[in-house]
Amino acid sequence: MREESKLLLQRYDHYFQREYNYRYWLRIVTNRFDNVYGFFLESRKKGEAIVHSNELLALPFASGLFDTVLHDLQAHSHLDIIYRDTAQLRKRVPAVTFDPLHGHRHSTAYLPTDKNNKRS
Repeated sequence: MREESKLLLQRYDHYFQREYNYRYWLRIVTNRFDNVYGFFLESRKKGEAIVHSNELLALPFASGLFDTVLHDLQAHSHLDIIYRDTAQLRKRVPAVTFDPLHGHRHSTAYLPTDKNNKRS
């Protein structure tokens, strides 16, 4: 078994507590911004809206180990797996430019550089 698989399964066993009234599932994200596959264990308590997410492993695209690590994970766990891809984001929202409650007292819209205050 590869070192990446061992690390993934070690973290999986650590976070998968099998607590009463909790639902667990796995999420695999193809992160095209950072060029990694992200493996997450997510859980939610019955009746709550909050989803707890724990990152198990970030596997680089170039390593070519995705199929091997996924096969080892599926042999170890029988949880549902949800696949996501950052190329198809679920909810596209514009950037926050004005939010007086969270420290943006003035507009944070991107302004062109001026002569006195050069921004890099």
